[in-house]
Amino acid sequence: MGSENSALKSYTLKEPPFTLPSGLAVYPAVLQDGKFASVFVYKRENEDKVNKAAKHLKTLRHPCLLRFLSCTVEADGIHLVTERVQPLEVALETLSSAEICSGIYDILLALIFLHDRGHLTHNNVCLSSVFVSEDGHWKLGGMETVCKVPQATPEFLRSIQSVRDPASVPPEEMSAEFSPLPESHGHARDAYSFGTLVESLLTVLHGQVSADVLSSFQQTLHSTLLSPIPQCRPALCTLLSHDFFRNDFLEVVNFLKSLTLKSEEEKTEFFKFLLDRVSCLSEELIASRLVPLLLNQLVFAEPVAVKSFLPHLLGPKKDNAQGETPCLLSPALFRARVIPVLLQLFEVHEEHVRMVLLSHIEAYVEHFTQEQLKKVILPQVLLGLRDTSDSIVSITLHSLAVLVSLLGPEVVVGGERTKIFKRTAPSFTKTADLSPEGDPFSQSIKFPMNGISDAKSSSEDSENLPSDSKRSEEWPDWNEPEEPEKQTVGTQIWPQEPCDAAAAEPRGGGAETTLGAGVPAALPVTSGAQTPVPGPLPEESKPLKSSPPQKTSFAQSGDDPDKIKPPKVLSQERPLKLTSEFGLGEEFTIQVKKKPVRDPELDWFADMIPEIKPSATFLILPELRTEMMVPSRDDVSPKMQFSSKFAAAEMTEGEAEGWGEEGELNWEDNNW
Repeated sequence: MGSENSALKSYTLKEPPFTLPSGLAVYPAVLQDGKFASVFVYKRENEDKVNKAAKHLKTLRHPCLLRFLSCTVEADGIHLVTERVQPLEVALETLSSAEICSGIYDILLALIFLHDRGHLTHNNVCLSSVFVSEDGHWKLGGMETVCKVPQATPEFLRSIQSVRDPASVPPEEMSAEFSPLPESHGHARDAYSFGTLVESLLTVLHGQVSADVLSSFQQTLHSTLLSPIPQCRPALCTLLSHDFFRNDFLEVVNFLKSLTLKSEEEKTEFFKFLLDRVSCLSEELIASRLVPLLLNQLVFAEPVAVKSFLPHLLGPKKDNAQGETPCLLSPALFRARVIPVLLQLFEVHEEHVRMVLLSHIEAYVEHFTQEQLKKVILPQVLLGLRDTSDSIVSITLHSLAVLVSLLGPEVVVGGERTKIFKRTAPSFTKTADLSPEGDPFSQSIKFPMNGISDAKSSSEDSENLPSDSKRSEEWPDWNEPEEPEKQTVGTQIWPQEPCDAAAAEPRGGGAETTLGAGVPAALPVTSGAQTPVPGPLPEESKPLKSSPPQKTSFAQSGDDPDKIKPPKVLSQERPLKLTSEFGLGEEFTIQVKKKPVRDPELDWFADMIPEIKPSATFLILPELRTEMMVPSRDDVSPKMQFSSKFAAAEMTEGEAEGWGEEGELNWEDNNW
């Protein structure tokens, strides 16, 4: 026992212990490295039995057999140290029907292993020989009664009679003298003991398992395993195909245990429908039994599992999970069962494992503690920045961005930070509501045209408002990068000289005259040689000049007329209604309806007021596009188009008047 004692340096026993029917005390313990264990304390006079049990535990390795750690001699007795387990008698009340069914299956596998592979017989299969591990598996213990089939003589069985449970003793051993079983039926003794154990456990399953399946299994036990004739008891492996062991939980567990033996088609079919089979199980069962089997390198290497199932396990349930991936475990169970497994997986340096973990890091990272994030998660994630795989580097950078919100940039990035990017934003002030016409909140907007203010509103409010308030008007901000609205206003020039009567023929006596494209004129037009000339505006109705006057003739502007292109005439889509009782000035009321679809543009020259002289008086009518004959020097009447923005004639280069060859000026001073 010295080697075992040196292998396990120290451990600490915890109270209280559990005493088995045989008088054996089982203590929970904590090893020096922090792992949990169980210590079986035997009396010193049972040293031979302890040595035999330790020998079998060390040489027989099976997932359903109790795992041996060490054996030491202490002052209070002989200590047999194993993995952390608890007796089935203690845990039975907390187990579900699926766990009990799975536990019976575990003990069945352990006995088949002893019979077929070890050619051994247990000789004491009972409730006190079964233990439950931390992961929920049932483990077969009590290895001090194990022997080879030929060694199971009446003398050997009587020597261990003090350890054996009377319920596990088959009827053939009740007689004073019985003959040992032949090796071909060496399993018969354990078969009877196993049938007795299962029959006692089935009483707990009434109402939780299908009545037909339960009744069928009980009949099988009585007709085979519990037969009074040892030769009529079949091998235990014949029970594996019974419907009692065909349920979703047990099939999932068995498939995951033998995953490396399955074909690609079998694994694809299994993981494709795994979520449906697992959803019907309890959360406690999934967390305790399936999480260790599902969160490992083998499952992470299956593409169908990564796509169809793992997203539902790598995150806890959420209260408002609309549109999100439905998860299987509650936050409490997720932190208790999944987080410890994830901490171990982050230390696995396999590319496919790291890709899966980082792909779903947002779903579970907030459930780590700050210490776990700083000491385990962050250092492991940072390793990905130095990897040669572009995919690892890319997903690592994404994961670091997630960790910044939890640990802070000082921890993740490190170093001193400085303010480089300033918080600035452009401030644009809109002077008018430019929403579409169909907007229920839209209102009619009135814009001044060529410095002419709203005559209608000024005439209504002129009696109530002071003169300063009447002159005040909001003008668009020149610094705002807005574009003017596209508007077209037709203009018509009324010359002083008499013109052709057809050009100014009235449409009706004393009524409004319709000019151009059906727009009613503001002033009456009379036939004859005389044409109306608007008189000077009253002083109080003169428009407010907010900018220098706009020059409307080529001679005044001083520009070369050959280089000036006529302004582009836009289609008049929104006619403007112009009504007035007076002449040109503030008496004009200009109402502008918004353009329904096109983007609004800013009138850059709205504050430029044309200068109209009496010698060349003409009338500018907004939103009115007309064409008339204007006398020229050569008695040729070209068609002229004026824009309400510039109030200038739109002429082609061929029609524009310039400095002719005959009228070329002589800039030389002949007097010199």
